Amino acid sequence: MIWAQSPAVVRAPATSANLGPGFDAFGLALACYDQVEARVTGDRLTLRVQGEGEQTAGLGERHLVVTAMRAAFDKMGGHPDGLTLNCVNAIPHGRGLGSSAAAVVSGILAARALAGDGADRLPDAEALRLAADLEGHPDNVAACLAGGLTVAWRPGAAGDGGPGSGAGGSRR
Repeated sequence: MIWAQSPAVVRAPATSANLGPGFDAFGLALACYDQVEARVTGDRLTLRVQGEGEQTAGLGERHLVVTAMRAAFDKMGGHPDGLTLNCVNAIPHGRGLGSSAAAVVSGILAARALAGDGADRLPDAEALRLAADLEGHPDNVAACLAGGLTVAWRPGAAGDGGPGSGAGGSRR
């Protein structure tokens, strides 16, 4: 795989999926963002986190952005020798604003941007599926990926195939 020489910069919005009758199916992107700058480097992981969740930098390979990047690299068929990540977080953690969805989406999109042909190796529909599988809330990841107001579901995930049971589809 050929790796990008320049950094990948991803800005992911906060989201809300607690939207009345569309609870756990509707997702809405909000005007608050986390930003990840990723670069292929040397032979190790360097991770810096500023803002919300600064203490998570010590997680290294277990950091959610890194975990999502590794999963995306697996799907694309290759891993770089080393990564340098700078995460600047504004989305509050643990407040229902989709901070984990933003971390997962940022990791997937950053990995895809670092791979020379990443969009071909991991098309949008696959990126959505991977994000929903990793994060568990397709309503949040769909809004984070597409922006605006989305509806997301996973047919059969909760046994009934109805909205809110996962991420088989998304509409904007």
